[in-house]
Amino acid sequence: MSAPFILPETAAVLQALAAMDGPHLGDLPAPAAREVYHQLGDAFEEAADPAVRTVDFKGEGVTMRAYFPGDAQPGPVIVYYHGGGWVIGDLDTHNALCARLASVTGLRVVSVDYRLAPEHPYPAAHDDCLAAARFVAQGPSVLEAPVKGIALAGDSAGGALALAVGGKLEPAQRLAQFLIYPVGDCTEPEEGSYAQFAEGFLLDRKLMHRFIEDYLPNVATRQDRDVSPLLHELPAISPPTVILTAGLDPLRDQGRALAARLIMQGAECHYLEAAGLIHGMATMRRALPSGDAQIVRGALLLADLLRNRKPDLQGES
Repeated sequence: MSAPFILPETAAVLQALAAMDGPHLGDLPAPAAREVYHQLGDAFEEAADPAVRTVDFKGEGVTMRAYFPGDAQPGPVIVYYHGGGWVIGDLDTHNALCARLASVTGLRVVSVDYRLAPEHPYPAAHDDCLAAARFVAQGPSVLEAPVKGIALAGDSAGGALALAVGGKLEPAQRLAQFLIYPVGDCTEPEEGSYAQFAEGFLLDRKLMHRFIEDYLPNVATRQDRDVSPLLHELPAISPPTVILTAGLDPLRDQGRALAARLIMQGAECHYLEAAGLIHGMATMRRALPSGDAQIVRGALLLADLLRNRKPDLQGES
């Protein structure tokens, strides 16, 4: 097998990560692993756009953060679920990314601070994310203007959460979805990109195994539809979807497979693959500017899908 294509900016990040002292992230207790995730953001992520206003609030017992790229206007809202293997990550690790999505799309974004494992194993995160989506879809006053449907988005475990939540909402509510290197199979396959990039590319097999064990301690649940959608039929009616994967990601082939399944069932699906980039590029945009460009491409596609579905975005009533 030939060596994979690696962008120079990716090589620099991998060299910096390899030079860092300390244990493997998968060996750290959850609180320490969460702190390291914040440190990675400090080292590699852009600052949040100060022009995007934020408001923190609670709905159905779930803490959320709303992003306003300008004065609130009636229209769709993007509900975002952060990555981190259901174990690490929070509103702050994905604050700059959500501000970026709001700025690029011109839409309100709501980021969801769902409960984390191992303190709260499956289905806690799924329950929180579904409750949050339903709350936002009702158009709470904190969003300052009517909500006319939602788009579901997320990265990694958050992409899997977005897909699972979408399958439980009314089709009229879920207008589109943006899945960034989503998890599609929690049974830890032994082939393809999962094996090819098992070590040395930030997210690795060891760390994925730890995440899966923490969130899914009951082995039997690892085949459930909500966490391993590739083992099941996808919803019969799927909204227009954008899937973005990274070329050096163990989860790359799962994203490819999800896109192929959606296309085969007749759903509109736009598949983007960021060659030479790694899992985590969405929150490492200062160090990986090519990753930022891919996020912008995906966000613009999502906005276009929503304009086609909702004329309100074009100033019509």
